[in-house]
Amino acid sequence: MPNPGAMSVLRGNPIFKDLPEDLLAEVAELCENQSYRRNETVFAEGTPGTKLYGVIAGRLLITTSSLDGRDLHLNVVVQGEIVGEIAFLDGGMRTATGRAVDGPVTCFEIDRAPFFRLLERTPLLSVHLLQLVCRRVRWMTRLVADSAFLSVPQRLATRMLDLAKPLGAGTESAEIKISQAELAEFLGISRQVVNSYLRAWQRDGRVQLARGKILIKDVSRFL
Repeated sequence: MPNPGAMSVLRGNPIFKDLPEDLLAEVAELCENQSYRRNETVFAEGTPGTKLYGVIAGRLLITTSSLDGRDLHLNVVVQGEIVGEIAFLDGGMRTATGRAVDGPVTCFEIDRAPFFRLLERTPLLSVHLLQLVCRRVRWMTRLVADSAFLSVPQRLATRMLDLAKPLGAGTESAEIKISQAELAEFLGISRQVVNSYLRAWQRDGRVQLARGKILIKDVSRFL
């Protein structure tokens, strides 16, 4: 019996949604749901990539660590998104750590071995997974380019737009559920620097600040 939560994620995900319904059901049958408490580790950097994850409810914070123990925030993965595909596909070690931001967070997990058996007899699924990897490479390439070529306020604004979620149909406003300290971690800068830009943008009427969240008043005019 296909996993209903996994089916919902797969149907809505841009990589999997165009697969035939019977193939989607086969993928969903491989999915096992797991729940995680707030701040609990879902997968850890440097461990074998034996599972692929999809977020059914909640959010995951994706981070990487330097040799001296400093953390850099890379991304927030929200409901409906797939994560962990790089190590899952090449059989290598995890390049980042995923932790539950909220609690509880529900993810489906797919074990690598049965998935690859399905992959061997369904070439169409292979094509879709290549698209998933290409999307991730494009995203990582843009992050590197942003770090090299954009000023700090431009990087901050761009990352805020990446994290922003529309408030609803017919509105240009969007909300980011994140603290200023966490936002600073995404850019590798201090909270004080982030706060100074956000306060200036609030005075200009571009954002509205609240505890643990930021409202972008007009996404189309934010950059």
